[in-house]
Amino acid sequence: MSSRNRNSRGPNRNSGSTQGEEAHLWSQIKDDIRTMVDGVNSSNDSLRAIIAQDSYIAKNKDTVDIAAEEQKLDSLLRSGVKGSDTSKQQIDALIEHVTVLRALVKAREDAEAQAAGASGLSARERPSGLLSASSRSASARAAAASAREKDRDKDRDRDRDRDPGSVYEFDGSGDSPVPSPVGRKLGGSAGAGSDRSANRDSVPPRGGDRDTPGKADSVPPDSGGLAATAAQRARISFFKGQDVVFKPKPTTTTESTEWMLGKVQQVLGEGKSRRYKVQDADPDLPPDQRVEYRTSASSMIPIPPAGVDLPELEKGKTVLALYPDSTTFYKAEVMGTDAATGKVSLRFEGEENNVTLQLVERRFVVEYRN
Repeated sequence: MSSRNRNSRGPNRNSGSTQGEEAHLWSQIKDDIRTMVDGVNSSNDSLRAIIAQDSYIAKNKDTVDIAAEEQKLDSLLRSGVKGSDTSKQQIDALIEHVTVLRALVKAREDAEAQAAGASGLSARERPSGLLSASSRSASARAAAASAREKDRDKDRDRDRDRDPGSVYEFDGSGDSPVPSPVGRKLGGSAGAGSDRSANRDSVPPRGGDRDTPGKADSVPPDSGGLAATAAQRARISFFKGQDVVFKPKPTTTTESTEWMLGKVQQVLGEGKSRRYKVQDADPDLPPDQRVEYRTSASSMIPIPPAGVDLPELEKGKTVLALYPDSTTFYKAEVMGTDAATGKVSLRFEGEENNVTLQLVERRFVVEYRN
């Protein structure tokens, strides 16, 4: 292909401006973003239509033509799959354009730095049009291909080395807006036998045993009785309105947070990018004033619905349990099951010298995690 044909692909390729193709790509990226957002919104609309149709069939299966309604549902499903494929293609195109733009910028900056060094000019003095558009484009395309290959290698190494559950982790302090309150009491007073409310020395210590659980820390999850692996936790999906145990992200490197009782308010994104807005179940505030945290599946533990039959826990198991009259979960050892109430009898960490054990509803006793 001639240089003339290559240069005709974008505006200002021979204008002498080093930013002509960059401006063109940036304009294309903005268009890609708008198209992608429209596609995602369309996919969400299709999903809502599928859910509505499925609900309609379930509620009216005795009064409607099931075959016809299922045909409508099938059509909606096919349309939804097609829309999802289109959205994926749009996202891939956006990533490609961003990668090329990044390579263009880097190639221009490298070329200008080399020219400035050869001429003895400072960065402030050097001219902007040091490379022709054709040579700049060729070097940028090569750099883009190299950058993409390096990114793929890094992704493969990272996926091989990291804990599968870590794909949901957040970086930075913005994931949780405020530190987690510790040992907060429900209703402002503690129930019978709540030694923790009278003596703060009995609050489970931070660090020490808490950070180095023993062999008994492998515990059954709340729904089955088998220890959940990091990979299994990463595959768990939560839904709006679900009760969960969650751990806010520390806002500083020296801060330590506790596992708390919360409720899922919103599901954000899909797949590995899925995140959740979880509301703290603070009893001292009305629901509309309670703090919401942005978190991920790896920082959440599902709480089984009320009324679900759950297996009895073995004595000696280490678990996380909701401390009576609070919204905080602490490390505890299972001592048995109370025959009268069916609640789990527990000895919480930090209360080993207390004669009185704590009784906690079975659904609020979940797998132990640091």
